[in-house]
Amino acid sequence: MKNNIILKIGIIGALFSVVLVSGCTSYSTNETKTFSDGVMSFDYPGFFNTETQEINNSKIQRVAYFVSGDLFNKQYINVFKNKTDISPVELRDETVSKNKNSSTSEVLSTSTETNPNGVVVETIRMTIVYKENNEKTRHNLMYFKIKDTVYGIGVYGPYSNREKITSTANIIFQSIK
Repeated sequence: MKNNIILKIGIIGALFSVVLVSGCTSYSTNETKTFSDGVMSFDYPGFFNTETQEINNSKIQRVAYFVSGDLFNKQYINVFKNKTDISPVELRDETVSKNKNSSTSEVLSTSTETNPNGVVVETIRMTIVYKENNEKTRHNLMYFKIKDTVYGIGVYGPYSNREKITSTANIIFQSIK
């Protein structure tokens, strides 16, 4: 009788593990939330949670910071507004310049695109290897201007999640207004 109970618990545990690993308990990217700071807004996948990490210096102010709540899909969204008199193109070019000659990063592509809401977005797709732990990461960066304010949104995380990071960045890009 005791062995039968242990066997049942083992089978249930194994089934739970299979369901967990298969992603059936993973958050859906079909559900979205909307972020707004009163000037601009965008949609993002519903599995992100807001975290408080203040950055406010002479050049930038963090507007929002999101961390994925899905353990199998680690991603981060960093939203800031620029406090200097720089255009989105200049900000993109400055970012590319700083990372182009770095041994720890590679700029994969840059582009200027207009989203469905008519917002012109300067984009950068790049990889960065963190010196602290030698982890390769994927970064999708977007710079744009709304009502005289230049914003930046970075979506990033482990390189192994690059397709999911790109998917998140696309959801944001399509909805910026």
